Amino acid sequence: MKKLSIFIFLGLFVMKITAQQKSENELQNNDTNELKYIGMPVGGICAGQVYLGGDGQLWYWDIFNVSMLNPGSEGGHRYYENPLTQEKKFENGFGLTIRQGDRVLVRPLNSTGFSDVQFEGEYPIGKVSYNDDRLPISANLKAYTPFIPTDAKNSGLPVTILEYTVTNKDDEDVSIELSGWLQNMSSFLSAEGHEGKHTNKVVSTEEYTRLVCESDDKFKDKLPDWGSMSLTLVGKGKALAESKDSKGLRIFSADGNKKKASTNLGNKLVGSVSGSTVLKPGESKTFTFHLSWYFPNINLWNGGHHWKNKENLRHYYTTYFNNSNEVSDYLLKNNNLLEATKTWNRTWYNSSLPKWFLDRTFVNVSTLATTASVRFNDLTDAPESEGRFYTYEGVYLGEGTCTHVFHYEQAMGRVFPNLSRQLREQTDLGLSFTNNGIIKYRGEFSGLGRHDGRGFAIDGHAGTVMRIYREHLMSRDKVFLKKNWNKIKKTIQVMINQDKEKTGYADGILEGKQYNTLDRTWYGKITWISGLYAASLKAGAEMAKEMGDLKFSRVCAKIAKKSYKNISKELFNGEYFIQKTDPEHPEAPNTNIGCHTDQLLGQYWTTQTGLGDILPKEMVKKSLQSIMKYNFTENYGDYLKNADIPVKRFYADKDEQGIIMCTFPKGGTDKAPGVIKNEWEKLVIGYFSEVWTGQEHQLAATLISEGFVEEALKVERAVHDRYAPSKRNPYNEIEYGNHYTRAMSGYAPFVSASGFTYHGPNGIIGFDPKINPNNFKSAFIVAEGWGSFSQKQDQEKQMCELQLNYGNLKLSQLNLVVVNKETPSTVEVLLNKKKVKTTYSIKNNQLKIKFDFIELKETDLFEVIIK
Repeated sequence: MKKLSIFIFLGLFVMKITAQQKSENELQNNDTNELKYIGMPVGGICAGQVYLGGDGQLWYWDIFNVSMLNPGSEGGHRYYENPLTQEKKFENGFGLTIRQGDRVLVRPLNSTGFSDVQFEGEYPIGKVSYNDDRLPISANLKAYTPFIPTDAKNSGLPVTILEYTVTNKDDEDVSIELSGWLQNMSSFLSAEGHEGKHTNKVVSTEEYTRLVCESDDKFKDKLPDWGSMSLTLVGKGKALAESKDSKGLRIFSADGNKKKASTNLGNKLVGSVSGSTVLKPGESKTFTFHLSWYFPNINLWNGGHHWKNKENLRHYYTTYFNNSNEVSDYLLKNNNLLEATKTWNRTWYNSSLPKWFLDRTFVNVSTLATTASVRFNDLTDAPESEGRFYTYEGVYLGEGTCTHVFHYEQAMGRVFPNLSRQLREQTDLGLSFTNNGIIKYRGEFSGLGRHDGRGFAIDGHAGTVMRIYREHLMSRDKVFLKKNWNKIKKTIQVMINQDKEKTGYADGILEGKQYNTLDRTWYGKITWISGLYAASLKAGAEMAKEMGDLKFSRVCAKIAKKSYKNISKELFNGEYFIQKTDPEHPEAPNTNIGCHTDQLLGQYWTTQTGLGDILPKEMVKKSLQSIMKYNFTENYGDYLKNADIPVKRFYADKDEQGIIMCTFPKGGTDKAPGVIKNEWEKLVIGYFSEVWTGQEHQLAATLISEGFVEEALKVERAVHDRYAPSKRNPYNEIEYGNHYTRAMSGYAPFVSASGFTYHGPNGIIGFDPKINPNNFKSAFIVAEGWGSFSQKQDQEKQMCELQLNYGNLKLSQLNLVVVNKETPSTVEVLLNKKKVKTTYSIKNNQLKIKFDFIELKETDLFEVIIK
């Protein structure tokens, strides 16, 4: 019998589950329903996809450049309704041999080997515990890959680290052997019709014991899955090039001396590596394994789309490594990468925010460690292409790094800002950029786009301007902005020109052709698109000012003010912002007078980037309340029973909660669909009644920023519950395909919760905690480092601390909110307990503390005492 263990935190469960068995005498192969869906990505970003299962087994190995699943068709929801479950594509695993006196026990380290298996996911580290009252030992696993915010290179290694700690619970000595085994997969999946050999060999030194799995070099440029894998035990141990099952169980013991083995291509060849020790009562030992891989031939991958220069592309990790051995060698020489990963894990979870909230707002960063994300080594060494980043919309689905999907994300831009700047330069302002300033919305697609003939998705275009501004803010200096300003200015001017098309002057509301993420070309006055336009104007005004282009700055600011006035006047119905259809284009869809979840998408972006309001505050607040009133459903099935617009895709079950994209409390469904000509357009209009996590996250972020914390947590909680591990994989938020990139907006509610603002080039950082500001702590990430911010308030003083845990932070100004005082009597600033000379000003509780530029380094503590 198995059970779900629920751990309560602020009344909400943690992502932790238990599989239990009753058998006292023998191993069981029972179906562990509470564990089978879990798949935490534990490989490097853009290095393929490997899942850590709920019982610690590695599964869904998508590292071989051979597509491992059928992603589905236009529906894209198939894996929501039928989630992937743990499966075994080839032999790999770990197990224990336990000896105590004459007693010998063999146990696989999974749910069949132990009666009590618990999983706790803290991305990027998956933690699994193994206990069994029948055994004298317990074991704990930490599985992860190096993951260090701001360091994309060292977070992109093709390796999974497995640290097994075994503890003697008995009062007598116990001898243990911990074995790992691995099948040679080099050229295995493509073996049919080819003659050659799989070869395993053992390499042992004082520093490590390693199994190396390879195939003939003649396949180097011919087969997609040619390459190598290595299983390395840190320290001395034993290894066998070819191993056999132990006692009929999948424990491949390393007892023996076979140092090299080979077999014909396509035949199974399994090798193993083992470490052993004798544990005294209460003693523990940790065995650390590196499971590394090297499969360079992404150019031969059948899952690739229209990649530019595809024949010359290899995986980015081939820039630094020539085989899987070198990956492990690199880790052995740079053990600090493992410690930095653990430091980040502690930094993130040492927080006053609810654990489930920390889980949910960070899990979608793992999308970068799936095959939805790819990075290239271009063998031609073209500077505009080398290290190029690419995403599908979801795994294998949706061509190009799609602007109208990907612009919702905050995870990559905040966690790996250097990689995001590179994406802006190489793709959006590079291969996607046209001379007239249009950013084509599918960067890798060879043509201008299929839907409207111009390749111009207006929402993605405006959202990309906002990402450009964010990337500037998340930079140490102004180099990125200066280098790209002329192109940036052109991209903004494109929208201004469209604003002028109908009337000859810009009034802040876009009209005309507006192709967007809802996969049709809309016409009319559309709040959510014009709001994005207004946000990009505000960003443009700021960037132009920093560039000394005061004329363009004034132009942008002037139109943004008109947008503020005209959207409010024309498109607010007293409860929420609407869209107006264009009578000249009755064929075009448009959510009309419906309550659209994305109506404040521009406001989402300006609050995330510290640009303030693009619409009147009272209207923003009223609209958010209306979205919660009309679009939040307690029971999706009940909503669909009466919905005028049916759906064909389901991203919520009938009994689940969520936010409907657009509801029609005042009617309007007669005009909203426009003219539907085919099945595709029928599917597209069905979007209006769908539930998308990417939209829910951005809504929750805006709710928090505007003070609606309870409502925001309700939205986030609905997402978290839909992806409870008893239902489906908590690490795979699905829209059009698995690991949908829009869901990387999930990091945004975290940004809002801390009220984080940052301007790297100017050295300005700010915090305005929205959840329990009297006793708050959370992580922060800046251009070149990260750490923790904490704030405590008592009757006498407010204490704020910035602790830098990694990298550096250039600082000249700290912005805070005074919690319980209108005017403080003193503000004292300390750096490592030494006073810093400052000036400060306060207005409406907003405290700005200024000082000469300082450079915070790792372990530095910056304190502010407000009395």
